[in-house]
Amino acid sequence: MAAEAAGLTRRGAFVAAAGLLFAPAALARPRLPGDEPRYDARELGAVPNEQAIGRRYWTPGLNDGFVPQGLTVFRDEILVAAYRSETLEQDNGPARVFRLARRDGRLLGSFALPATYGHPGGLAVLGETVFVANSGRLLSLDFARSCDTGECVPLGERLIDKTMGPSFLAASGGMLWFGAFRRTGAPSLYAVPAERLLPGDEKPVEPGDATLTLPLPQIVQGATFDRKGDLWLSQSAGNRPAFLSRLDPKTGAVLARYPAPGGIEDLGCAPDGKLWAVSEAGSKRWSRWDTFYPLVFEIDPGKLTA
Repeated sequence: MAAEAAGLTRRGAFVAAAGLLFAPAALARPRLPGDEPRYDARELGAVPNEQAIGRRYWTPGLNDGFVPQGLTVFRDEILVAAYRSETLEQDNGPARVFRLARRDGRLLGSFALPATYGHPGGLAVLGETVFVANSGRLLSLDFARSCDTGECVPLGERLIDKTMGPSFLAASGGMLWFGAFRRTGAPSLYAVPAERLLPGDEKPVEPGDATLTLPLPQIVQGATFDRKGDLWLSQSAGNRPAFLSRLDPKTGAVLARYPAPGGIEDLGCAPDGKLWAVSEAGSKRWSRWDTFYPLVFEIDPGKLTA
């Protein structure tokens, strides 16, 4: 027993020393706003188009196992929808919307989403209403009351034809745009007028409700419109190269395509014209990926290179 105890002591000392060696504080990580990941000691990876990336914040909820999915910009806040999962087998879990100050990345609060929104892939703001997408479902919510209570306060919910997803959302011109993540086939983006989404109308939203349908490339994770009205898409699938694409909003024609950080998810556009994005690469669930970039980050479209 004494020898065994001595062995345990030696192993414990080795583990402690290893912990000191690989502790995050020992690495040359940048000092970023937010809660730095404690479960992964790696430095941030080099990513494409780094010259176009401005402000960077640690994605909220990482140490609690949250995986970021949806993102939108609402007034002076960045909203990030995430679900809790630490294993590859679990692709749904308790979900929350986190609120970050756009200027400095401060966590302003968060609120829980209903259990039926266990993989909230899309966020968008139409007028003063915040929408959350989960495959086959669309939730509109009272944002101010949700912030006050810490729980989602719904204005209404609508079922969506799964042809339309919605895996992600975008908003422009009084329309909410629905899209589905597809690895194969010919996906589309559907523009549905706001009036069709008002509370009280319980009919499911179907492709026939769209006033405009655009062809999409594959592996789209998020979408937003810039100040000029062009449509931007984020494209990624697992631990593979990722892209940003700029499309003609009337035809869906791809106007430009740029390499982007791996694991990029949803997009939003701020009033100053900068894009904002979030990456799930480096969250606990995807900590085995080569890319470690679990950030909310700002993108200057004018500095992107193909």
